[in-house]
Amino acid sequence: MGKDLMVNTSYCQMSAMDPLSPIAQYFIKLPPSHSCHLIQLLVPKEIGGRNFLYLALEKNKLWKYYGIRRLSEIFCAYTSLERIDGFNNRYVGRTVFSFNKKRNYQEIKPRNTTLRVWCWRDHGRLLYHDVFMFLPEPIPPRKDMKVRPELAKRLSVLILGIDSISHLHYHRHFRKTMNFLNKLTHMEMWGFNRIGENSYPNLLPLLIGENETTVNSPTGCYGASEPKCFDRCYLLFDLFKAAGYATMFGEDSSTAGTFVYLSHGFQRQPADFYLRPAMNEIDQKTGYPASGAEFISCTAGRAYNQVLDNFRYRLLPHMEARSQDTGFFGFFWQSHGVHDYIWYAKIADVMYEAYLRELYRRQLFRNTFVLLMSDHGMRFGQFSDTLQGMREISLPTAIAIYPRWMVRRFPLAIKNLKTNAHRLMTTHDLHETLKDLANLENLKDDNIRRRTLQLRNDRNVSLFLPIPEERSCSSAEIPEHFCECDNYVRIPIDLDSVQHIARFVVASINELLNTYTKCQRLQLSHVEDAYKREHKEFITVRLVTQPGEGHFDATVIHDHNNISLQGRITRTDQYREQSYCIEKSIIQQYCYCL
Repeated sequence: MGKDLMVNTSYCQMSAMDPLSPIAQYFIKLPPSHSCHLIQLLVPKEIGGRNFLYLALEKNKLWKYYGIRRLSEIFCAYTSLERIDGFNNRYVGRTVFSFNKKRNYQEIKPRNTTLRVWCWRDHGRLLYHDVFMFLPEPIPPRKDMKVRPELAKRLSVLILGIDSISHLHYHRHFRKTMNFLNKLTHMEMWGFNRIGENSYPNLLPLLIGENETTVNSPTGCYGASEPKCFDRCYLLFDLFKAAGYATMFGEDSSTAGTFVYLSHGFQRQPADFYLRPAMNEIDQKTGYPASGAEFISCTAGRAYNQVLDNFRYRLLPHMEARSQDTGFFGFFWQSHGVHDYIWYAKIADVMYEAYLRELYRRQLFRNTFVLLMSDHGMRFGQFSDTLQGMREISLPTAIAIYPRWMVRRFPLAIKNLKTNAHRLMTTHDLHETLKDLANLENLKDDNIRRRTLQLRNDRNVSLFLPIPEERSCSSAEIPEHFCECDNYVRIPIDLDSVQHIARFVVASINELLNTYTKCQRLQLSHVEDAYKREHKEFITVRLVTQPGEGHFDATVIHDHNNISLQGRITRTDQYREQSYCIEKSIIQQYCYCL
């Protein structure tokens, strides 16, 4: 392995970058002051199998924040929520309650697990509006299934996903998490390359094992469904559920969730423990923008990512119990804060180090495979306008954390995992890796040898098998626009060929907009940068369009007068209100409304 290469194989030489290069350090900023400015009046508590809402403020703080002297001035009500589908809940009943000097809590009726709560003063001014989710007590572990972790036939699987964190961004900002992981057996995947623009095309292969085109096609599990939904898709949740695992699914965004952004989610509930109904209600009824950071959303005194964090913590007793018998599969994805603010990674670092420490304290690392990962790097902002920032977008974080006993029990599988840490890989490979963990027989040396003999240079290879040395972006099905297997060589932007390519890219955008009559035709303003791949004939241009000053990247192959795009044209600045006139679609990033 060359010291300046993260991957060095026959068809992939992925050059290393310094996470603390001068250009990267320029963008390292302290988080600005920001907060959820409403007060957290109530907190949920589960005690002895019973659910309660407790006042979170002492009398002096009730006076300070609300001017309330007596608890009897506060009146509250809650209604229970039941999930209808991926976007709607129904309300069931309403209970009004109040507090007094002797009782600063309200017990919640049994079976009411998700609540919308209001509180007001003297039946008038609204003081508080929030949504809470209660979880049942965990079922005790089955004694007939309890075995020593190193003799287990399966591993629990926990995916901790953090949006928009490149591998180098992780090294810059997740210092606490990195230092803690040094005490655990883990492997960083240096050749992890994105295969699509945003979360959806990168996470579909992880969770379904198929790419976006296949899933959305007329014969795909989503494209062929009526009404449109993912119920026909066989997800990792389904695979692990069929193997007897408890399943858990939580995201902190209801509008940009994996299966709902530009898609229609699920009719059925995809996991045993599912945060989306609560997040839906929060986003529709109680959400508001944080002070000092408009793209962070809050409910009462909590940011959305804190709602997700609380969900993960309250599931820990269930993880403990299930890790001792049937196993659990958990998928949690944070996008709030980290998606829009480069500085938020430092805040996330504190949260994830604390959560990993709690997993360690509860001994969950003894029988759980944890995947700490992202989908891509920071796609928007000034850092993404630099060459290093552009490259980092395609190189997300992926870290496998596994029990130490696996090294002794499955030496060949772990040897392959270590080798693959410096091989080109994608979420297709991670899908196959996680499938292997539902039955640890797959990882025995004899089975690894047998499966290795059957390997082909396909896009989907378990990381417990040797990824073929001859793997390329083509065989891994990574579009050249996202492929990081070659160096970038800057070329003059005033070359006729570069200007010709830039005009072609803008014409291609306008062709996409042909049927969208509310969108203006774009004009080329100027070319910002142009790069040629060192060993290939691909050229990447970075350009700005008018109106709206849209920043776009595109990769093409240029052969005399023939130009063809090598992947989607991507945008690297926030467009938000510019495309207000059309419904959510992939076209939004190109549309500047008339």
